Amino acid sequence: MNAKTSGLLALLILSLCAAPIRADWGDGGLADTVASGDTPVVDMSGWTPSGPVEGSEDDWIELTSGELLRGEIKRMYDESLVFDSDKLGDLTLDWDDIKQIHSKRPLSMRLDNRTTVVGQVSLEGDNVIVKGPAGETQTYKREDVVSLVTAKTSELKRWNFEASFGMDVQSGNTNEVSYSASVDIKRRTALTRFSITYLGNYSRNDGVVSTSNQRVNSYFDYFWDKRLFIRPIFVQYYQDPFQNLDFQGLIGTGVGYQLVKNADFEWDVVAGPAFQYNIYDNVQPGQSKSNGSPAAMITTTYSYDINDDLTLSGNYQFIVTDKETGLLTTNFTTTLSYEINDIFDINTSLIWNRIQDPTPDSSGNVPKRNDLSLIIGLGISY
Repeated sequence: MNAKTSGLLALLILSLCAAPIRADWGDGGLADTVASGDTPVVDMSGWTPSGPVEGSEDDWIELTSGELLRGEIKRMYDESLVFDSDKLGDLTLDWDDIKQIHSKRPLSMRLDNRTTVVGQVSLEGDNVIVKGPAGETQTYKREDVVSLVTAKTSELKRWNFEASFGMDVQSGNTNEVSYSASVDIKRRTALTRFSITYLGNYSRNDGVVSTSNQRVNSYFDYFWDKRLFIRPIFVQYYQDPFQNLDFQGLIGTGVGYQLVKNADFEWDVVAGPAFQYNIYDNVQPGQSKSNGSPAAMITTTYSYDINDDLTLSGNYQFIVTDKETGLLTTNFTTTLSYEINDIFDINTSLIWNRIQDPTPDSSGNVPKRNDLSLIIGLGISY
């Protein structure tokens, strides 16, 4: 067969193959769609995404957008669910953005009526189905679920740790060094919340200490229902010689309520009786170096996720005592956190401390009522 004959035969074969394609692309077909500039519509009605399979030990989540996630459900508190994806790492998902859940691992589920059930959890629409160890199933309403945690988990996974450190050093005409540190440790279960925080500031200018204060707060909460909680005990320690306080201790109890609670914004308020005890750095002759007083305490805390990377959080506390103990003690701390990655943050904190009636020192000098600090530090979290 010569070259001319081979070419004619190839053209004939191509013509025969192109005929059915042209028939499929007739009027209104793909060719007309592309020519008109419209996006082609692909029929995918026959395609089903892979999902939970028999024998798999993974948990599965379907979002309202139709996306599927495979991994491990770690916990759900305050309308936010933390999910450990095999490929994407730890993800924080809004509870309202979740369409379905299928857990292979047993979960401990806390309900609004203060009961707890354990089993494999399936979320389908407005119903939550819990399958017990014997195969029995129980159905609950989605809106009644307060929290989810892994039933069989190590104690370490119940804890959350955050710390921030800042330092400023100047030398030359002025030799100044400043340090700041904050630590926030929390433990969560389906029923309880424990917290301990530390905040300290220190600065020295030309060898003279100009700032030195420390504050430690700790409390334990028991959730009575979805929003109401009892704080059986809270304690606070504060020390600031520039406010003539060598020691200030507070112990009390209270009742709290979550005024706002959703995936992006949380706002709590707690109130209750307490007792405050002060030991002063130095006092005038004839005055006692310590005193105590019954107190009334109100604390409000908030946390707002501005976007995926920015979070604004804060705490405002005021304590009313008798005049000799300060009358009114106020502490306000607010922090703007920028998330660099899963471990590191940049934190900017504004701190305001106020004592309405500070106690004069041995020279008769009355400390200023207000102390204001701005701190920028690098934070780490676990």
